[in-house]
Parts: sequence; C-alpha cells; structure tokens
Amino acid sequence: MQLSEIIERQIAADSRRGFPTSFESDSDRHDQLMRDLVGLVGEVGEFADLLKKVGLVFSNPDYKGPSLADAEPQLRSELADVAIYLFRLSVILKGDLENDILKKMKTNDLRYQYLEK
Repeated sequence: MQLSEIIERQIAADSRRGFPTSFESDSDRHDQLMRDLVGLVGEVGEFADLLKKVGLVFSNPDYKGPSLADAEPQLRSELADVAIYLFRLSVILKGDLENDILKKMKTNDLRYQYLEK
C-alpha cells in the first residue's frame, strides 16, 4: 500500500469519527491545526518518556524498567500515532505528504551529499 493510500484511509476514518480535516474558515483550520499539534507533541512525549525509561535501565542497574526489546512494540505504536497526526496536519494544510517527503529528501540529498562515503 502506498503512503497516499494509507493517508486517505486514515482521513476517511477520521471523517467517519467526527475528526474534521476540512473547514469553512482559516480560523477554524488554525484551531484544528493547534489541536492536532498538541496531539502530535503528546504522542512524541509518550515515545520520549518510554525511551527515557529504557535508558534508565542502562544508566542505573537498580532501576526496574523495560528493556529496549520489551519496549519496541509500544515505541512503534507511539510512532504510528505520531504518523497519524502528521497525516492530519498535512491534509489540513492541503499538502501531499508523500510528495512533500520526496521533495525534502531531494533537498537533503543535495544539502548533505558531502557526508556520503
């Protein structure tokens, strides 16, 4: 499945669930962008918190936290949540995330070509 198809599927599900991605005014669109940004930051925070707990295991042998292997499924789940918020933000901004990523990759190829070995 292409990224664009995944995004379409998620946005359709959001619409069925009452999570809007199209708006009558820029003010309403801005409000939703802000709400989804808070959601995105929250999901990144959940990823960071779990990764912090994994790191504490390495830095403090007495800490009883998850191993990286144990945490991987939840870390991947948090990243999936992050992706869903990115999909929403892109659609609300009338973007094409798949093409926007490809364009950015080309830019980065030029910007960082001196690092390639």
